[in-house]
Amino acid sequence: MALMKLSFGMLVACVICGCATLHFRGYPGRYDAFGDSITRGGGLEEPSQAYPFLVGIAENVQVTDYALGGDQSCDIAARQIFPQGLNPPLADLPISTVLIGTNDVDHRGVGRYEQIFMQCHLAVVTWLGLPAEHKVLAGSPDSSVSGPVEMETFGRFKVWTTRHDGASASFRVGLSKAGSIYAWPLIDDDSDASYSYAIDGKVVEKLRVRPNPLIKTANGTTKSLGFIRITNVDAGQHVVQFTQASAGDRGVSIVGIGSPVVESGDVLPVVLLGTIPAQRHTGENIGCLSSDAACLQYTQDITDDLNLLSSDGLNLRLFDTRKYMFGTPREMYDNLHPNAVGHRELARSVEAVWPAK
Repeated sequence: MALMKLSFGMLVACVICGCATLHFRGYPGRYDAFGDSITRGGGLEEPSQAYPFLVGIAENVQVTDYALGGDQSCDIAARQIFPQGLNPPLADLPISTVLIGTNDVDHRGVGRYEQIFMQCHLAVVTWLGLPAEHKVLAGSPDSSVSGPVEMETFGRFKVWTTRHDGASASFRVGLSKAGSIYAWPLIDDDSDASYSYAIDGKVVEKLRVRPNPLIKTANGTTKSLGFIRITNVDAGQHVVQFTQASAGDRGVSIVGIGSPVVESGDVLPVVLLGTIPAQRHTGENIGCLSSDAACLQYTQDITDDLNLLSSDGLNLRLFDTRKYMFGTPREMYDNLHPNAVGHRELARSVEAVWPAK
């Protein structure tokens, strides 16, 4: 992809390998944006007109826009986070925004598919909401395996994959106080495997690797990051074990586990979650192209995810795009994408909840 640079004042914009980056001199802050073509700036004349870069100018931070056109919730981990190897430590935490769901609702509508939207959304938000120090990943000293287990990769990360009934992968984590533990198995449309997970030797649940309904995004993703939340875990050392419960050599793949329980002085990353932006109604009988009802349902799903994870201690905030951008002809490039005016209004919705310096 050609390199594009725009210079005016302190701003330098470039587009490299699908990720647009703006650098701002004089302030060490970073901002990572995830989403679909709306975050990417589809229909705009210049990438610098997209809302992440407008926020970057207003807040004087370095911006990296990882968003990809057409992406759905399950695409973000598979196409935006893991191929880039994103897992920043406490010393280098960005502020992140996740604005996703427009393509989910317009392609798949409301109903059973919302379960998959929410699982992938929870996986992304928890991954971004925990620094590297709060995760125990496959291949680390606190992970171990029993039976036929192979080390594979998902993007730039290692995963333990079981290869026989009864094979297992275990992860040890310590909690300084009672709280939740998160786990990130892979979900895969093409797998018929099943597995159980246990904490400290007590089986909690048996699950299937294949989600129902399937991931099957419009951009071709069929394997992505799943999510498990184990609640009411006491303070102390714990072992979470994943054991293949089906025959065959295709088992469960585990990226790792983590916990939002913080040590004294730790500050978790700030993740801002966006509501589904307004669209222009076309009369098509699916998603928000028909009416606002479907978009409002997905916005409720996003809000439910935020409230659930905030109760665990994650540092999350909601930016309500619909308080600022209304999908009127004046604001829209087409039925789906905001124009430069609409992006200025989306930027205002982010800035309204941006953390104070």
